[in-house]
Amino acid sequence: MNHTAKKLLVGTVGAAGLFLATTATANADTTHKVAKNDTVWDLSQKYGVSIQAIEALNNIDQNSHLIVTGQTLKVPAKDAQVSENNNTAQAADKKADTENTSDVTVKAGDTLWTLAQQYNTSVEKLRELNGLAADAYLIHPGNVLRVNGTVQATQQPAQTEQPVQQQTEQPVVQQEATQEQAQEPQLVVSANHTTHTVQAGESLYSIAQAYGVTVDSLRSANNLGATLLVGQTLTINDPAKDPAQEAAAQQAAQEQAASQVQQEAATQQAAQEQAAAAQAQQQVQQPVQNQAPAQTQTQAPAQQTQQTQQVQQQAQPAQVQQPQQQVVSTSADGSAIAAYAQSFIGTPYVWGGSTPSGFDCSGLTQYVYAHFGKQIGRNTIAQESAGTHIPVSQAQVGDLLFWGTPGSTYHVAIYLGGNSFVAAPEPGQSVKIGNMAYFMPSFAVHVN
Repeated sequence: MNHTAKKLLVGTVGAAGLFLATTATANADTTHKVAKNDTVWDLSQKYGVSIQAIEALNNIDQNSHLIVTGQTLKVPAKDAQVSENNNTAQAADKKADTENTSDVTVKAGDTLWTLAQQYNTSVEKLRELNGLAADAYLIHPGNVLRVNGTVQATQQPAQTEQPVQQQTEQPVVQQEATQEQAQEPQLVVSANHTTHTVQAGESLYSIAQAYGVTVDSLRSANNLGATLLVGQTLTINDPAKDPAQEAAAQQAAQEQAASQVQQEAATQQAAQEQAAAAQAQQQVQQPVQNQAPAQTQTQAPAQQTQQTQQVQQQAQPAQVQQPQQQVVSTSADGSAIAAYAQSFIGTPYVWGGSTPSGFDCSGLTQYVYAHFGKQIGRNTIAQESAGTHIPVSQAQVGDLLFWGTPGSTYHVAIYLGGNSFVAAPEPGQSVKIGNMAYFMPSFAVHVN
């Protein structure tokens, strides 16, 4: 009986020991190394505890629920123990908040989550310490945040997360660089090119016309802004014209026209002097004939007839040349008009002016034509009716050039030949020679 009692006592003690061992095992915390695809919910289901208990014990962000592969987590035995542990942890956290609070300056790439991991705290604590909103995530480099806890020597989760963030940001940087390269214009410069320095009053259109190229080709060859700048150097690809050569050709044509006008004027003056001399000789001989004897008077008609014939013979070359002079005169009218108009180059522009002290555009043309006995009217509208409308391509030297539609013209000039004209341009300028390559007229009028 004593032996049986001993066996019963031993069995009771063993069962009690087994029960105590089981209870101790159940109440002790368990560690779990996070495997690939593990979640906090999976662990709560596996170990029969709540998600909040696991996250509270391991300082896991309760918004993101983020855990990292390879991370070692503590798993509480049961919720009651977690509650006790939480109370203890909260007391410890409060003490740590008081004793271990420090300031941290945010660096590029820092986030609330990485700082929480680095200082072994939670995102919620960082928000609470710094007065951030419950849904705040954004922090900026240079911000100073209060944290508690000490920096961990080994930051495996942060190291695992950082390359992912860099890999995520790298394509954005590459994309921005690609966009910047795409936005930079690719300038096109041909082998046959020249340069042009922008002058006051020039535009892309006028420069393109002067070199025989298009505005688009100018834009493709130059990095242009909203406006052209005086003194700016432009690249001209494959120019079809040379403004310098055209200007020289125009200058030569003007000099030739002026020389022709001078020659024609000299020819006319010589003819007039010859006719005047013949007339003077006739007047000198007439009194002598009146004082001669009767015989002489009898012969006077014959002598007078002979003298008249001599005078006629002397004047005959001028009479023979008269039709040619008329043709030249017709041609000379245009050249003379052009030459006379150029004599006023440098006269200041005066609104409403019609004298050499100052001209506007129609005042100049009226004054020049009036000098040659032709009344063409005072304004551009009236001067449109002074002759025959013709295309600009058929204009002759001395013709009028108009800008604007018939009946609504706003500018008039005198054609000099080639691409040149003389005009009183606008206030602040003087009478000068213009180039149709820069300022193309709408039509011309040949004055009748």
